[in-house]
Amino acid sequence: MKIVNRLGINLLALLLLVSGAALFAQTPEKLAPTFALAIEQKPPEAENAPGTLILLVKYTNVSNVIQYDDCMITPSAYRILVLRDGIAAEKGKPKRATEINNEENSTGYRIKVTHTEQDTCRGGVDKGLNPGQGVKFPLWVSSEYDITVPGTYDIAVTRETYPLNPEKSVTVKSNTLTIVVPEPSSVTPQ
Repeated sequence: MKIVNRLGINLLALLLLVSGAALFAQTPEKLAPTFALAIEQKPPEAENAPGTLILLVKYTNVSNVIQYDDCMITPSAYRILVLRDGIAAEKGKPKRATEINNEENSTGYRIKVTHTEQDTCRGGVDKGLNPGQGVKFPLWVSSEYDITVPGTYDIAVTRETYPLNPEKSVTVKSNTLTIVVPEPSSVTPQ
């Protein structure tokens, strides 16, 4: 009887090991990212009106081969993460009076445009990016988020390695940039 019990336990253990191995074998392989991201605040210039925040995103080829990526400088291929005082900031900017008036006078018809990543990435970098080489492009944070509310903002940028294949994709995250927007001063100029 002991031999039958031991044989049954061994068969059960073998069945569990084979099932686990089959599940592991079916898991898609996630490849190491071939690029790295870094962000910095763009120095104030003419387009940086008060309340405007523009990042410079640096995409660097960290692989050992030339990279051909049409989306490397396409802002829509990136996701901006914004925390205000540790809480996820809501997308959207406060509406200006002209925008509100235009909406009230509209016909009510809306046009929905659907783009794929291939549509939005056309016309990117024409030549390949050599190993270790990087390219910078601007990303307007304030076009999606209101950065005028006082507080401490932690901002990062992410991009998927294979956006059209989520099973193989890895999220690459940039460094985090901290920006402090002070309370408006209560002192009025004389």
